[in-house]
Amino acid sequence: MKTTNQLIDIIRAGGGIRIDASTKTTDQLVDIARAASNKMVHLTLANANAKTTDQLIQIARAGKGCVVFDFVK
Repeated sequence: MKTTNQLIDIIRAGGGIRIDASTKTTDQLVDIARAASNKMVHLTLANANAKTTDQLIQIARAGKGCVVFDFVK
């Protein structure tokens, strides 16, 4: 599993990523989403049901349209 900083480095290099939302804290996901927004790359969060609606809204705001939430089991 990649660290938050490693994922942010991948995003800063221009890579879009898909990660399991349950493996990171909301604060970490906000940082990752912000990096995705800054680079205009896609961030897909699988297992989005692991977070509350308020947490997902916080992440979405940081991502500014670059975050996709996957609720499929």
